[in-house]
Amino acid sequence: MIPRVTALLAWPVEVKLREAPLVPVTEPANLGDLIAHYRARLPAFRPAWFKRLGKADQARVDGLITAVLMLDGWLDAHADWAAGHAMRLPADTLAEMRVTDSHWREKRVDFAFRRFNEHFAGQIRGVLQGAAALGQPWLGGWRYRLTIARVEQILRERQVDPSLWFTDRTERHGMARPMAAARVAWRVLTGRG
Repeated sequence: MIPRVTALLAWPVEVKLREAPLVPVTEPANLGDLIAHYRARLPAFRPAWFKRLGKADQARVDGLITAVLMLDGWLDAHADWAAGHAMRLPADTLAEMRVTDSHWREKRVDFAFRRFNEHFAGQIRGVLQGAAALGQPWLGGWRYRLTIARVEQILRERQVDPSLWFTDRTERHGMARPMAAARVAWRVLTGRG
């Protein structure tokens, strides 16, 4: 969902997003197909200062946006399945880990689903690590650190409770919101986890 992506990114995004639909026509066969699907949509999400960055930092920004898009596809997976749309998850990994339609229908969290959760979250974290160099200390990289911390917070919550992947809302209860905000603020200000 584009509003969620723009909320996770710590910079304004232009309104040219209508040309960059996020849901593919068919489910990506593998992670490479998923990344290729996102690669064509990266320009719509790049920050205004993107062209002033060096080539290495441009690649890191693209990696950071890709991680956000991967997380967004994972957050939308249940809603996409329920609506009959293609999910933005690699079909070969789902099949290999034996995550089937019954998982989505029954909102079932079992060993197979937990294993896929850990695996795909690990792939997102791997992409985030490639972008970590952008988060220079102090003010220079605060936008990147904020984006990384937001993505990491969502992954952390769902690592503790994988059933959250089946909720179509992202509301939190009790002290969860203030604790998440404090953790994100600490990471942004200090550059540490």
